[in-house]
Amino acid sequence: MRITADVILIATGSHPVRPDNVPFDGETVVDSDTLLTLPSIPGRMVVIGGGVIGCEYAGTFAALGVRVTLVNARERLLTQLDAEVSEALRAEMTRRLGVQVMLNAEVTEIRVDTDGNRIATVVLNDGSEIAADCVLYSIGRSGATEELGLEEAGVRTNPRGFILVDDNYRTTVPSIFAAGDVIGFPALASTSMEQARVAMCHAFDLRYKQRVHPVLPYGVWTVPEVAMVGETEETARAKEISYEIGKSSFRSNMRGQIIGDLDGFIKLIFRRDDQRLLGCSIVGEGACELIHLAAAVMNFEGTIDYFIQAVFNYPTLSDVYKYAAYDGLQRLARRIGASGGLPRVEG
Repeated sequence: MRITADVILIATGSHPVRPDNVPFDGETVVDSDTLLTLPSIPGRMVVIGGGVIGCEYAGTFAALGVRVTLVNARERLLTQLDAEVSEALRAEMTRRLGVQVMLNAEVTEIRVDTDGNRIATVVLNDGSEIAADCVLYSIGRSGATEELGLEEAGVRTNPRGFILVDDNYRTTVPSIFAAGDVIGFPALASTSMEQARVAMCHAFDLRYKQRVHPVLPYGVWTVPEVAMVGETEETARAKEISYEIGKSSFRSNMRGQIIGDLDGFIKLIFRRDDQRLLGCSIVGEGACELIHLAAAVMNFEGTIDYFIQAVFNYPTLSDVYKYAAYDGLQRLARRIGASGGLPRVEG
């Protein structure tokens, strides 16, 4: 079939990578698409991959009572997160849900016993083996572009099938635009919708929206939820930014106590010299909602003084921002005092 139009927007998304050496069968060994068609909930599951999809499904199935083992080749889960938040997620998944998390572990083979109950065996690089009723392979995605005839149209893609676009989401063909997962990172539903809106504003010369705002909140619906925006400690150090942190726990927040989330926390990253907010990471109940407040402050290039001066409803989880900001100022004062830049107050 051939389709013609003055303007075309490609938003076909992405699909899981399916290596030839993985014996996918749609029931015992699945990807994140065929997982949704399982006829029943398995008793034991191995999730291969500690990215967003792997962690989300590991938590979901563990919450349903499945014995889940998560195998990740990297040293921590969700490496784009602040390392402290990543470790908190691992600890909570283990303690609260009973997920066995295996880090720095590479899968060398997946076998399926077809003689009996179709039990899968996952072999690791140290020679150990894990038996499971279902294996979810969740490592990587590629653009859903194979059957679009893009090469004939002159639209370029990268080796993983993601479409190449410019800052206006225009492809190598001026009348064809692309947005969403089909162009790759960040591959978030929230960002994808904004990319498509911007693309069509440029296509039809609409002036109200010319770019996707660079401050992008990032949410992962694991158990517990995690979310971030802006810098982490690791990225701030890599950029040689002079920063300070401020933290506050849900345990010391009345709403956190009411809902029973005593392990969640918020972590602010701000610049030392002017206290401008650079980033925020949250783990715990409502993290994916709470992160928008930090994103709003960053959008307006605000400082942590906003949280100090603002009045928050009580009891709410949002109030945790205020005490994270107070903690940050106290850390900064101690740092300056220790360096002799601030007079010490006796008594």
